[in-house]
Amino acid sequence: MTAGNAAKLYCLRLLDEAAARAGGEFRILDLGCGDGGDFVELVRRRENVSYVGVEPSQRAAAAAARALPSARIVNAPAYDIRDEAADVVVSFSVLEHVVDRARYFDAVVANLAPGGRVYLNYDSGHFYSDANPVERARAIVGSLLARAGDESHYRAVVTDSELEAQVARTGLHVVDDKGFNTELKVAWRHVPAEQREAFMKSWLAFELDLNAAGIGYRPYLYRTRNVILEG
Repeated sequence: MTAGNAAKLYCLRLLDEAAARAGGEFRILDLGCGDGGDFVELVRRRENVSYVGVEPSQRAAAAAARALPSARIVNAPAYDIRDEAADVVVSFSVLEHVVDRARYFDAVVANLAPGGRVYLNYDSGHFYSDANPVERARAIVGSLLARAGDESHYRAVVTDSELEAQVARTGLHVVDDKGFNTELKVAWRHVPAEQREAFMKSWLAFELDLNAAGIGYRPYLYRTRNVILEG
């Protein structure tokens, strides 16, 4: 089970269900896979899942290759990836670190099979926190380094209008739009390890209830916006 992020847990549950229904091969392309830890359980559970992770950090890509020995890990930026069409393209907590978001979305669409889905979430809470000047300083430094050609530390808020413009430009459309990761994300850090799995389930259920009640994504309430897109 993914730890400390209700948005990822929500997506992984849906992906597990989709893989179970697929019958044959179910291809997942993860554009910004990090160390691959989010997908270890899914790949183990579903033998029909074919997972390809793309990660620009050499260290993180090496960790992903160790964590997912049956997967294919590509150590490269996502921008120019053109792989075999995937049933699902995943982007977890990546978009806020992407400098050229138009090129990133172009890669998403170019690698998506007809009828496929995109599971995308991005974090915004730390950009709005008045109590976290360190995050704001990191954002400034990351922007300066990106101008010099080093994108590895970049972070910048993703606005609603920016996301909507990229979705419209690429011909995608939103089929699911939710907010996740309230202050329960902070509480999770203090939960004893042996109780965290149960806490994650309760946390996700509570935030799904909030969304069902019409309390959708608001950056001051939720740290993460989660959208599911189709072509």
